[in-house]
Amino acid sequence: MPGAFVKENKKMLAKTALLKTNEGMLWEVKIARETSDYFICKGDWPRFVVHHMLELGDMLIFYLVDKSTFHVVPYSKKPCTNIRHLEDLSSSEEEEKNTEFGTSRGCKKVKTEPKALSDTNFSKELHQSRIDRMSKAIKEIALKKQQIQKPFEKGDEVEVASQEDGLIGSYYTATIISPIGSYLYRVKYKTLFSDDESVPLEDVVTASKVRAVPPDQRKILSENNFRLYDVVDVFANDGWWFGFISGIVGEELYVYFPTTADNIAYPPDVLRLHQEWSDGKWIFPPEQGIFN
Repeated sequence: MPGAFVKENKKMLAKTALLKTNEGMLWEVKIARETSDYFICKGDWPRFVVHHMLELGDMLIFYLVDKSTFHVVPYSKKPCTNIRHLEDLSSSEEEEKNTEFGTSRGCKKVKTEPKALSDTNFSKELHQSRIDRMSKAIKEIALKKQQIQKPFEKGDEVEVASQEDGLIGSYYTATIISPIGSYLYRVKYKTLFSDDESVPLEDVVTASKVRAVPPDQRKILSENNFRLYDVVDVFANDGWWFGFISGIVGEELYVYFPTTADNIAYPPDVLRLHQEWSDGKWIFPPEQGIFN
């Protein structure tokens, strides 16, 4: 928040408040201390910044929703206009009773029905801008070489990243049959078969296309629902396909695949959060800052 606004409205600002995003998520913000230009916030504010790919210089519009909740809209680098001043942002005891914390994903959920934003040109532009930025980042990840954890051995279960036209951004589970020198592996696929589908397909692939199978996510996903713009893999056409959630309609999640330019609806049970092996550990891409 701009320092001048903070100083003018300091008496009205609460120590804690809730930020409501475009997709209806609510984030807890704790004001830590004042600087010359803005407030530094604790709590879930860093995750809000990462989730919305905010950069230095981006601006936010704050819309009052009720007594202790206000709607936050990232405004890219365009000038802010028609900002509605915050009124009383003090937290109410009733809202505190109706809150619960999501443990694995770090967001504070509120048991109230979210109020949807009106469908404006601004929100469409923001949505498209986010899709363009995420698409560029995902294409770069899909084309990069896999970081080698350690040499794989006979019997190891792995995923093989395809670099063939039309298949870039897809991963196929396989078993290592044998290493070939230092840079190749013979693998047997679990979901790909010969032309007559009688035997599993075998292939020789470079080490740069092979990675371990990411950790099981059932516990994470049992405690948290998928959200708009989550980076995910979808199991379809015998493999895991890399994309992100571009829309949510009822129980269906629309996933956009940047490498094929497809936007398709799926049930949640065929999705997983995408993970990358980086610097000796599995991470979710936003933790690496690739969408900042």
